[in-house]
Amino acid sequence: MKVSNLCLGTDNYGNQWGCDEPTAHSILGTALDGGINFIDTSDSYNDGRSESMIGNYLAESGRRDQVVLATKYRSRVGIGVNDLGASRYHIVQAVEDSLRRLRTDRIDLLYCHSLDQETPVEETLRAVDDLIHQGKVVYAGVSNFPTWVLAKALWASDVRNLYRYEAIQSVFNIVQPGLGREMVPFAAEHGVAVIPYSPMASGMLTGKHGRSGKAAAGTKFDARDDARGGSLKSRYFNDPVFDTVEKLTALANKHGQPAIRLALQWVSEFPGVTAPIFGARTVEQVQGVLDAWSESAPDAVMADVRKIADDFESQAPMTYPPNAGQAFGTTPASAAAR
Repeated sequence: MKVSNLCLGTDNYGNQWGCDEPTAHSILGTALDGGINFIDTSDSYNDGRSESMIGNYLAESGRRDQVVLATKYRSRVGIGVNDLGASRYHIVQAVEDSLRRLRTDRIDLLYCHSLDQETPVEETLRAVDDLIHQGKVVYAGVSNFPTWVLAKALWASDVRNLYRYEAIQSVFNIVQPGLGREMVPFAAEHGVAVIPYSPMASGMLTGKHGRSGKAAAGTKFDARDDARGGSLKSRYFNDPVFDTVEKLTALANKHGQPAIRLALQWVSEFPGVTAPIFGARTVEQVQGVLDAWSESAPDAVMADVRKIADDFESQAPMTYPPNAGQAFGTTPASAAAR
């Protein structure tokens, strides 16, 4: 299965810091017209609205067979005890629900959104293997997994003769470089595609947010009544990150290179990286990414980008996965109430 070297992310379809359905359809059309054939979503993005918007666009435009469509299961999607996880019970129901919302007969790439410590690896693999044999899923992958768990799953697939995970999706950018230490070389060695999300650090690397701590209006960092905004600020609003952003934007301005190009190219140069995921809430943002990606930065400039990234990692190392301390098998009361 061949995909474009960029993937369109859609986690902002249908929420207050994202876009409405007509805008989402325009974004999808612009991306496809610009050569992108890889679309990423999840059943948990905005209560399924992201999947529904994509499904409506593809059905109404007749462009379903032009795209590789990826979605995810595992996150909480209801208040029931089985409305989350990587059990056979939940996976089967989640896939049926996603197929309905996406208005399609197959999911081209199905990810487990995060590690479920309560479900045996083999149970998840067998459920996905059955769905592949049924034609409802084409390929399977994982997201936000530790390297050792992916290694265990690949071993189980091999010895049990089950379809294996073919892709790993996780956060990877200049100011969250942890994926490159272990997972990226491991995946490259074992032929697993690396699909990084947030290569621009949710827009942080464009320099749009100042040291004052005030987020740029209308962005994810400015989210109201949403844990997302606070989470992003706690992750990125610190001196080492601001120092790095200022160095990167200064370098970009000096050489007339878009910061988007430098950040995406840095991620893409790692062996095994297939298609970084970028998001957009306007058609203009999509076109800006396409324009930036239409050319490559010179080697000398990228050498300076790598130096900036290395300097950051040496002073402010971050672990991978970013939520490694979270007990994925638990269900906080606040989550159960949503």
